[in-house]
Amino acid sequence: MASYSNRRVDVTPIPTYGAASTASNASAGRPAAEAQPAESQVHAAENTGAQPVRIAPGARPWRPVHRPGGGFSRGSGPSDQELAVDRLHIRFALLLTFAVLIVVWGVFLIDEQFQLGLNRFGNRPLRWNGIIGIVSMPFLHGGWEHISGNTFSFFTLSSMLVYFYRGTGIRVLAWSWFGSGLLLWMSGASGNHIGLSGVIYALAAFLFMSGIVRKQPHLMRVALVVVFLYGSIVWGVLPIEVGVSWQGHLAGACTGSFLALALRKEGPQAPFVDEADGEGPDDVHSLQADVAVPASDRSFQGEHPPRVPNPRQGLIWKGNRPATMKLRPLSQRGVRKPRKGPHLKSKGGSNPSL
Repeated sequence: MASYSNRRVDVTPIPTYGAASTASNASAGRPAAEAQPAESQVHAAENTGAQPVRIAPGARPWRPVHRPGGGFSRGSGPSDQELAVDRLHIRFALLLTFAVLIVVWGVFLIDEQFQLGLNRFGNRPLRWNGIIGIVSMPFLHGGWEHISGNTFSFFTLSSMLVYFYRGTGIRVLAWSWFGSGLLLWMSGASGNHIGLSGVIYALAAFLFMSGIVRKQPHLMRVALVVVFLYGSIVWGVLPIEVGVSWQGHLAGACTGSFLALALRKEGPQAPFVDEADGEGPDDVHSLQADVAVPASDRSFQGEHPPRVPNPRQGLIWKGNRPATMKLRPLSQRGVRKPRKGPHLKSKGGSNPSL
């Protein structure tokens, strides 16, 4: 084994890139012998407890933002405006859900405090004195356990509905409230039906069915979350437990499934895919801007205007392509027909047998 002096042992700590980097840049134009630290500088560094750091000329320090997992680089993350709009949507979804629950809890607490007997206004199918229950049924509950269980489920499902289905979430909530009660009243079931369970089943069925029908990635994830959290409620549509309105649960599930199919073309949609090359942009909303057709080009009259150009294809058309842009079948693309006549190598008096 060889022994070295303490000055030669590599025990240099993590360098601080300040003056050392500047010194290296300053010494970039000198010869290699002049760029080395002088003997006096080495002894001075040893006396102060620091070790001399030698950095290659022109080297740049390793910045934390460039390290793996150091966060997004500038311009790659969502903008401040997009984050502000997203916060507004979250706030609106939570406020709307809280407002409905405050009214539901207010009716329940007033009935419990003053013993008004408001449960008599429940949904009584095929009876005129129970038709008011189509609207009042979700506000009425039989006890603390009943309203507590419905509160947590409604809060989760309603918040996801209003946030992810922007523009159609409020309509779905209103139709779920009214449609589940109307379908229950027309079912002809016996008894007095109360509770928010019908609306909850309608929202769960809508979120699940709509995520499958629309085939939008975010909505499919929402459908999986609904299955994971409330997949066991499917047993509520069967007459298993006595005293539970399984007819109201079934009416709500049918209402939500019908709304998912009826409103499948409204709200967020699946990404657009061009049939010609099988690829398209990430979001269908990015194709709403159409390309203006020049006034001098009269060949496009009578056809739909072209959409945003695609780098792999000329233009994306809404309808049928013009006759001038008719494409060959996929089986014939890239296939070159053989040339007629003698081969080029056979010309010039060469022997065709060779």
